[in-house]
Amino acid sequence: MNKIKFWTFTLIVTLLISSCSQQKRYISYKVKEGETMRDIAKRIDVKTEDLVRLNPDVGETPSMNSVIIIPNPEYKKSIPLIQDSKNDKESKENKDESPDESSSENEVTTEDENETVKQPDSTQIIRTVIEFKKHTVKPGETVYRITKDYNISKEELINLNPQYPRLKENYLDVGQVLKVKVAEKKIVYLSREEDLKNHVTHTVKSKETVYSLTRFYNITKEELMNLNPEYPEIENNNLQIGQVLRIRNVADNIESYSSEMFIDSIGQIDESIRVALLLPFRADEYKEKVSDDIFDTSKADRGNANLANLVTDFYLGSEIAIDSVKSLGVNLDISVFDTGNRGKNIEAILEKELLNDMNAIIGPFYSDKVKEVAKASDAPVIFPHYSKNQNQFSSSKIVKSAPDKTIRSQALGNYLSKIYDGEGIFIVSDGTETSDAQSKEITQILKSNDSIENVFVLKPEDNFIKKERFTDKMKPNSHNWIIIATDQRDVVANAINSMIVLPEGISAQVFAIEKNTRSYESVDNNTLARIGFTYVTDSYANYEDQNMKRFINSYKAKNNDIPTEYAVRGFDITFDVLMRLASGEKLLDTYKQGASIRLENKFEFDKKLFGSIYNKGLFIVKYNPDLTLERIK
Repeated sequence: MNKIKFWTFTLIVTLLISSCSQQKRYISYKVKEGETMRDIAKRIDVKTEDLVRLNPDVGETPSMNSVIIIPNPEYKKSIPLIQDSKNDKESKENKDESPDESSSENEVTTEDENETVKQPDSTQIIRTVIEFKKHTVKPGETVYRITKDYNISKEELINLNPQYPRLKENYLDVGQVLKVKVAEKKIVYLSREEDLKNHVTHTVKSKETVYSLTRFYNITKEELMNLNPEYPEIENNNLQIGQVLRIRNVADNIESYSSEMFIDSIGQIDESIRVALLLPFRADEYKEKVSDDIFDTSKADRGNANLANLVTDFYLGSEIAIDSVKSLGVNLDISVFDTGNRGKNIEAILEKELLNDMNAIIGPFYSDKVKEVAKASDAPVIFPHYSKNQNQFSSSKIVKSAPDKTIRSQALGNYLSKIYDGEGIFIVSDGTETSDAQSKEITQILKSNDSIENVFVLKPEDNFIKKERFTDKMKPNSHNWIIIATDQRDVVANAINSMIVLPEGISAQVFAIEKNTRSYESVDNNTLARIGFTYVTDSYANYEDQNMKRFINSYKAKNNDIPTEYAVRGFDITFDVLMRLASGEKLLDTYKQGASIRLENKFEFDKKLFGSIYNKGLFIVKYNPDLTLERIK
């Protein structure tokens, strides 16, 4: 997960500025041998965590002779972390004082009775601004040589440059700019209003939680607390409606969020929520068969067995979602229909008007049958998975739960255009109509950035792209992006393997519009980690997430098995539909209220003037050197 970069502009504490003394509120201190931040904090009577926040470039065990900032013990007046603004203070004082007894307007008295100072109009922010000595990596330089030149340890270099995790592997890029020393620390005072302008902010709404905010904005609770120390109640998961929270520094090169967040809530609903699930169980065909002949791909027809597993897993996930929503006190009326082989039972279901008065319909699985159901029903029809035929949907009642391929191309192109910093850009296409269309889309988006002049599109010759076709166009001492816009396995493997070893001074990172199992089965994860492989996906699982843990435990308890990806998808789609309906609003109206992130899937719906409703909820995920996956958008 992205880490907020506190090195240049870190929030420390919120308080009022008092100009009553010429003494400095903060002073420098040189660390002695063996001292820890805890030792120093205890000696000067402050909290260790406050001292650490005041010195974000220093860990809890600073090195000897390093210089840190500490509160000045001789400073006359102790100022609380949060202090009443002028209006609040005056309203409190006026309750107990007559006008004659009050101090002059907008004035407060210091400990020195002969001195008065103006009280600020609003709460102000103290920030530690850190200026760094920097080093630009030259050809032939190593991590070891740089640490010796600047008399720092490798650990210190890594801590100063968290945006370059491959330093742990002694990996450097020519032209990389590294922080190597803290050159200067200084305290800067800002009004809260001015400070908020330097951050992406979020105004807390009813029903929002710390968990929902951190998940939506892809930050940790600790990061949220550090950015908003004036709200210590965040630690206890408490928020207040109307609070303006800092989410991240606007200087961080991260794409802004374009949508609001949908807030789960239970509204006043007089009747049960009616939802239909249309799934191809094919019970009539399987009623005489044993389990292995239905689900075992080695014994049954592979295609039929795969479909049976997908449908069953989807339904089992849906069951957990239904139970979860019922446990919240929501009255549900769920109807499950077997649509049979290729949806042969749908005509009979429609003729009997069994789908009348539904609030929503999940399914059917086949794209041609979705059109049929949407035409005959008044309810929104949610198509539960991706199909290459879904771009043919035109009914405004059809909801595509899986993003179109073009949405993926746009997401990657927009992300790269946002973070571009002089890289060489190559797109790998296989020459098919789909691949060429994706390449063209990304190229157009990238070239809309005035700084990007050249985008090289390479196509294979006899399923092969010679490495020299890349390297001949790569500038000396350059970093390059390789964008894979194909799902042909041989072309994918060829492009990735070409990037493992490059000429000295040249580096590359590989991106892809998507990563499906078949196309990447010949490329191992270690290789993907080495090239910082980054791709667009419609699902991302964090198995440390509290809701994911609850789902897995519930699923295992009920089914004696671990949930598959399709089981999670069944849960996510069903839970999202039911919770949106539980708000008391019509399903399609809730899509205008904001995006939702469930266990693995993001639902951010939009609609063109003519056509179906489509999901543009995507993640961008990167392989880290330790083989973990990091959600970067």
